[in-house]
Amino acid sequence: MKEEDIRPNYLIRENAKLHFQDVSQLLKNKEEFEEISCPACESSSYQIVFEKNSFTFVKCRKCETMFINPRPTLDMLVNFYKTSKSIKHWNKKIFPASESFRRKEIFTPRAKKVLNYVKKYNISTKILLDVGAGFGTFCEEVKKLAAFNRVIALEPSPDLAETCRSKGLETIEKPIEEVDLKGIDVITNFELIEHLYRPKDFLLHCRELLSTRGILITTTPNIKGFDLLLLGKLSDNIGGPNHLNYFHPESLKKLLEQCGFKVVHIETPGKLDAEIVRNKVLKGEFNISTHPFLKLILIEQWDILGNKFQQFLTENLLSSHLWIVAKKI
Repeated sequence: MKEEDIRPNYLIRENAKLHFQDVSQLLKNKEEFEEISCPACESSSYQIVFEKNSFTFVKCRKCETMFINPRPTLDMLVNFYKTSKSIKHWNKKIFPASESFRRKEIFTPRAKKVLNYVKKYNISTKILLDVGAGFGTFCEEVKKLAAFNRVIALEPSPDLAETCRSKGLETIEKPIEEVDLKGIDVITNFELIEHLYRPKDFLLHCRELLSTRGILITTTPNIKGFDLLLLGKLSDNIGGPNHLNYFHPESLKKLLEQCGFKVVHIETPGKLDAEIVRNKVLKGEFNISTHPFLKLILIEQWDILGNKFQQFLTENLLSSHLWIVAKKI
């Protein structure tokens, strides 16, 4: 899998322009942004890491979670997601252009992986709820496996919710905090928690909705992963207001435990960390001339060492793509 396969460059360039317009509108009310405590451990002690696109990124001194602070209010974020031109562009352009590849390389394996967790931990298969269902491809792939009695797509964005419905998916168009559906066996949320104003409130509500032995499966960027740690503010994955929270395995584990979960599995199965950094180097956006080891792996012997290095990152929780499976207790 290559970065271009899931994020075509010409479309990403278009999207960046729309995102700039969205953010410019949001920043008109920057004086109303709110100061918060750490979204992982609730400590009020933090240090500024950098500024990017008029957003301040800070790191918690206690648990080392990175987050935007101050940040747009909850109402601002709700309005942002409802009116965002860049999100509509993802739905109408980027997702359709890359869906066949995403389906084959991401969503079909993801659906099988989720089912493997369900079997491994002996979880009931009455209801699966996918929160932040987006284009609905994951739910389609889960339905194909015919393992669950019900597969529900929860998607608060009107355009994306309509896409889910057009695919014949049972769809809930509201935030999870407004959902009253008990006894869910599996809640999945992929690349979602980093977007949330109050991750703790989200996790607590997930716990309320889960059945007695239900599981929560979460994926999110790992701020201690290779490309995020190395690129920092140069990373395309770091930016506001879409991504507000940047956890790492230990900080997200502690947050889940505070919310009444037992973490049973952690992994970082990323495939693109090394290539993402390499592409930044090749474009002249990141300089590794003073890092001979990285130059050897990412440039000089890429064909020989690239895949092996990525495998090393994956096997040692050093990829920037984090998976956590947690049981309700």
